[in-house]
Amino acid sequence: MPLPPSHAASGDTISDPVQSFGEWASHPAIIGILAIRASGEVDHMGGARGGCNRLPAPVRAIVAIPALLTIIAAIPGAAQTLPAQPPSATAVPSPAPCELHVWPASTTHTTFQGWIRAGAVDGAKRGVKGYPDLHASALDTEQQARLLATIDWRGAFNDSALVVVVHTAPTGSADDRSRASRLVAEGSSPCYRELIIASSIVESEVFSNQSVRVLALRKRFDGEGSNPANFSSMSEAAIVFSDADKSAADASARMDAAVQAAFVTAVNKFAVMQSFH
Repeated sequence: MPLPPSHAASGDTISDPVQSFGEWASHPAIIGILAIRASGEVDHMGGARGGCNRLPAPVRAIVAIPALLTIIAAIPGAAQTLPAQPPSATAVPSPAPCELHVWPASTTHTTFQGWIRAGAVDGAKRGVKGYPDLHASALDTEQQARLLATIDWRGAFNDSALVVVVHTAPTGSADDRSRASRLVAEGSSPCYRELIIASSIVESEVFSNQSVRVLALRKRFDGEGSNPANFSSMSEAAIVFSDADKSAADASARMDAAVQAAFVTAVNKFAVMQSFH
């Protein structure tokens, strides 16, 4: 006999109602139901014959089955429902951290703007009369690499997991701006950045403080095989060198330190600028 719709939808599993009747009938709740049915039986033909004829016992049992099925759902242990299984969590691998490769410039130049002499590049280095020593040697390639390693690149790029590699020699590329490939291709992360100091200049002018100016290039590669997004700009920082520094016994060393501090400040300014592009 098919189950009533309410039980078919509930997910309860009943084997054979007739065969299981004996087991159900032994439950106290079932005995109560049968007693109620027995006392309340009425004559199905009494209206026509004026008598009371009880239904045969097998028929009465079958008639009682719907009520029995209703009460079975409330009997503990009548049906067992397995607990819902949570969906299995699929482990998602963490993306590889971004890489930043930094290169120094091949050299540092000087420019001087005086009352009479002006405009010559590297005048003191070339021995041009009247051009002062602007301490460009404090920013040779080796010193630049050392100073670049002191910069907080993770903070500048707002990435605490950034992998930073500062190279000790210039890129050696003929044209870093137009280059579409990575300088470090093998084994590099899909998220890959290059920051290249294209040139470094110590400047001195009559009407302003001495300063360090850098021309830098950032190349951003977002994914393997992607073309780079380039950003290039100049940034400048003043060389802080007081009168007390000038008159100190170690004035030359202090000037070197001031030039190097200005270089770090100028590079930091560029790092901030590139973050908007």
